[in-house]
Amino acid sequence: MHIAVCMDIAADRKQLERLLGRSADRRLEKDPSVPYYVQSFGNKEALLLRPFMYDLFFIDLTADTIDSVELIRNLRAMGVSATIVLCPGSVDLSGKLSEEDNVLILRQPIKEAELEDVLDKALADVQEREPKLDIRGQRDTVHVKEDEFLYAKRVDDIADVYLADGRKIHCFESIDKFYLRCKKFPDILYMPPDLVVHSRYIMSTGFGKVELKNGEKFRVSNKYIKKLKPKR
Repeated sequence: MHIAVCMDIAADRKQLERLLGRSADRRLEKDPSVPYYVQSFGNKEALLLRPFMYDLFFIDLTADTIDSVELIRNLRAMGVSATIVLCPGSVDLSGKLSEEDNVLILRQPIKEAELEDVLDKALADVQEREPKLDIRGQRDTVHVKEDEFLYAKRVDDIADVYLADGRKIHCFESIDKFYLRCKKFPDILYMPPDLVVHSRYIMSTGFGKVELKNGEKFRVSNKYIKKLKPKR
């Protein structure tokens, strides 16, 4: 789960980071399949560059050019559906919120039990929303829906990922590690050692080969051909 902390008071931001770090350690001991990534911001600019990569926001802005409520409404207007938590400190702006803003309130000083409740709700929301595939490129991470992924192939032990809209992303990790995040999508198949393919985009299969709907052809071990039945 990707978490953004956006607070302009450094002490409050650091305290929440410590609480989140301890919570993540406890949760990872119980379920290592759900890692927690926390990124902190002291202002809105960097946060607004890629807001859709986050599953959970903790916000408390009082001295920025816009305040917490304005930032929250900007995020909602952009189409962000992730869980947003307002964390009022010395200045409480919660009275400016409306039901349509769809925001949780976590007052400071933050109590661990209340933070755990918020994390549980956010994780439940993530699991209910349509899952996305994380493609970790050389410069940043791209999040795509399952049907946007076409195939990935091994290039010098690194995965090159191709999307249905024509984009190509050169990853910084091996194709084996890339496929670990594809396992939640049953129609995405690994054909060791060189290919990960979305079976819905397969046009035809033959003896030791597979052809995609875009005309791409690949050599595939015959023992995997049965898994590569074209989807109608």
